[in-house]
Amino acid sequence: MQLPEIGFEFIMTPPSAANAAVDDSPSTARTDTLADAIVFLARFLGTGVQAERLRDSVTAHGDPGAADFLDQALSHASLTGTSLPMDKPRRVTEMPALLVNGEGQALVVLSIADDKYECHVPGIAGTSWLDATMLAQEVPAGRWVAVRPVMFFDQRSLLYSMPAAGRWFWDVFNRNRWVFRWALLGTLVLNVISALVPFYAMAVYDRVIPNNATSSLWVLTIAVVALTGFELGMRLLRGELVETASRRMDVALSSNIFAQCLRLRAASRPASGGALANTVRDFESVREFFASTTVTTLGDLPFLLLFLLVIAFVGGWLVLVPLAAIPILLLLAFASRAALARHVAASMQESGQRTAHLFESMNGLDTIKALGAEAWSRRKWESLTVAIAANSVETREIVSRVNYINTAVLALSGVAVVAVGALLMGERLLTLGQIIAVSMLTGRALAPVSQIAGLIMRWEQTKLSYHALNKIMEAPTDDDAASLQAPPLSGRIEFREVSFAYPNSPPLLDKLSLQIRPGERVGVIGKLGSGKSTLLRLLLNQYGPQSGSVLFDDLASTQLDPLSLRRQIGYVPQDVTLFHGTVRENIELGRSQADDAGLLDAIRLACLDDIIAQLPNGVAMEVGERGERLSGGQRQAVAMARALLAKPPILLLDEPSSMFDPATEQRLIARLRTLQDTTIVLVTHRMAMLALVDRLIVFDKGRIVADGPRDEVLRVIHGQNGQNSAQNQAAKPPAAVANTTGTST
Repeated sequence: MQLPEIGFEFIMTPPSAANAAVDDSPSTARTDTLADAIVFLARFLGTGVQAERLRDSVTAHGDPGAADFLDQALSHASLTGTSLPMDKPRRVTEMPALLVNGEGQALVVLSIADDKYECHVPGIAGTSWLDATMLAQEVPAGRWVAVRPVMFFDQRSLLYSMPAAGRWFWDVFNRNRWVFRWALLGTLVLNVISALVPFYAMAVYDRVIPNNATSSLWVLTIAVVALTGFELGMRLLRGELVETASRRMDVALSSNIFAQCLRLRAASRPASGGALANTVRDFESVREFFASTTVTTLGDLPFLLLFLLVIAFVGGWLVLVPLAAIPILLLLAFASRAALARHVAASMQESGQRTAHLFESMNGLDTIKALGAEAWSRRKWESLTVAIAANSVETREIVSRVNYINTAVLALSGVAVVAVGALLMGERLLTLGQIIAVSMLTGRALAPVSQIAGLIMRWEQTKLSYHALNKIMEAPTDDDAASLQAPPLSGRIEFREVSFAYPNSPPLLDKLSLQIRPGERVGVIGKLGSGKSTLLRLLLNQYGPQSGSVLFDDLASTQLDPLSLRRQIGYVPQDVTLFHGTVRENIELGRSQADDAGLLDAIRLACLDDIIAQLPNGVAMEVGERGERLSGGQRQAVAMARALLAKPPILLLDEPSSMFDPATEQRLIARLRTLQDTTIVLVTHRMAMLALVDRLIVFDKGRIVADGPRDEVLRVIHGQNGQNSAQNQAAKPPAAVANTTGTST
């Protein structure tokens, strides 16, 4: 039974969904204004800009008033900005500049003449001359930012250049290094205070007690208490500074790493999504290395010399005790380095493999249960867990042994200071106060040295994590492609002598040449592994051809920004992926500004309307992780609606109806045939879906073996199949033929 039209509309647009249909909020419009201004500036200054990616980034940031908002937006266009003083008149040499406010409203000022400003107002073609009053009206409470292109050096300067590896990390670190400078200064003050406190004990034992100078005792005690309070405040301030810098680095780096993972070319991705996730998680090791405890320990090490000098000044020859202990502590730490590095590396590799197995098992949990393979999966998990635990135990035992020996060395150092000090005191070379002061200073001097073993373990973890992350951050991405924005496409496609093969695999496409006219509906069939799905991946620019060219409207795909190209292509993959959220969110994925009318059109074309009418909450229904609350056919219908939402000029379909029932499949064919100006490339094994196409191409071993009108190609295929069947029957022995014909029912 079909619901009335009004009932369908009610299910389609519940109040919450209808209100969220189109994001026409002022903040979105204003960030769009800023994005348009930056795109104009980038083109004016001749820097490469990927407009679609820039607009997405600016819109996704969300808060135009954030301190780093403009810097991040400009960096996407290879631009840098310098704030100009508001209390001084503007000069021509400061142009071009952005006039921008905290709401994201912006315009571009290109020149100044006769108290008027040549401006580009986003949304208005060309430039206009405005006076100061009009500027204030366009951008209220605006601030001036002079914009210049970032300097890049070409290959002629490589002789004097430093390697670029690791720039993703060090650029962020350098933006926060002023915090670590202040932390280092605080460490200097703290170590000076620590070196002064033992003098209090020396003064009390050598001056106050022998002379019963109670008044001096109170003065010294108050001074030391005040100094200790100041030290506490300095430690809290230093910890807060380092934690703030670490938190800012964490936010910036984690955002950059995730963005890099999203931009990775298909050929650059790790073989396992779980391994990739584990590598990204290893960023925690890098972040924790720069947390306050590690940084403060590293900061204390250089001041070891200060304490040795103070010990020599106070205790004379007693300085030999810590001088003898330091090499022992260092030898213990570095002797354990090789074993620590080996166990840490093995543990991280096994952890990555275990995470990959977890991802794989959870994604295929239904298959594991259906096959009764729980024991196999559990054994694999347990074996990896046992290996990780064994390495962790070995690592902890090494660190524990070193720490135990370090504790013994520190204790013996204290004993040696007292014993040698007593001998020197007997010779009247030292006083009791000096012995106590040297004992305190020795413990303070040796404390950071005794922590070197723990630092080595954290360093090995950080080093491995950094190298793994660096491989991801240096991998080829979509951003490496040319920055030419794809113009509105007509749908014309051409392959010119295209060859392609996956790594360590035979060629899938071999000098393929093919032309598809705008609005043409083309079917592609062939045996498994003949290159049909690869054809679609090349059209999506997920992979680049190893030779030849893929052209859209006579423009090579390698010249086009992949994002701007994919925005004009609708794609339904063979394996549909949905994300946790509502049906509507999954349809509007990447196109959140679609209106209700466009959404309804896409839903009807995809034959999703009847399905949504049966769902409890309509388009507001939660689909679950990977769309598990929907059937396979329902997921395919959602993917079809997603592909049709933007009314793309090119539609790529890879087995789009493999889980549809015949009636729904026929409705889908009828509705897709109404798309008159859309180029459709259909890959399928279902003969019924071929009713959608007018032209049919047959693939075999990466080559086109048949190409022409659908009915003619099908007639040839059926004729060949009939001839092959007759030949096979003729080749059988008579008894076999008789047996075959006699068993028909």
